[in-house]
Amino acid sequence: MVGPIFGTPRMGQHYNVQDCSYAVIKNDAGEVAVARTPKGVVLLGGGVEPGESEQDALHREAYEKSGCRIKILSRLGFASQYVNNAAKGRYRLKRGTFFECALTERLGPPVEDDHELVWMPFDEAHDSLIRPFHRWALELIR
Repeated sequence: MVGPIFGTPRMGQHYNVQDCSYAVIKNDAGEVAVARTPKGVVLLGGGVEPGESEQDALHREAYEKSGCRIKILSRLGFASQYVNNAAKGRYRLKRGTFFECALTERLGPPVEDDHELVWMPFDEAHDSLIRPFHRWALELIR
């Protein structure tokens, strides 16, 4: 898959590749669903586990981060981002597949108790997202 690449790799540094799936969700009022986390604001989604499809991972991750079920409407695109965390010695290339989705049902609180589902106006969500490749995906549904 080919798509834009965000971030700058460090020369000579080995990067672990992490495949991810993310939901881009906009309601009728033009607000965007995001997760507020201790690290900042992100789209719902996360890593694909071994043996999972991108879609299965997205359903699981969206539930873990929001406590909600989602419906996948369409595939929006693919983008990657280099993540450099020298303090923790973690270097990853996150390869994200982004899907336009809708929230269908709240099942309960988020499984990850340090995450909170928040609806934000489009521009506020765009400006608040901590990952540039999440901002890129949000622009696809503007």
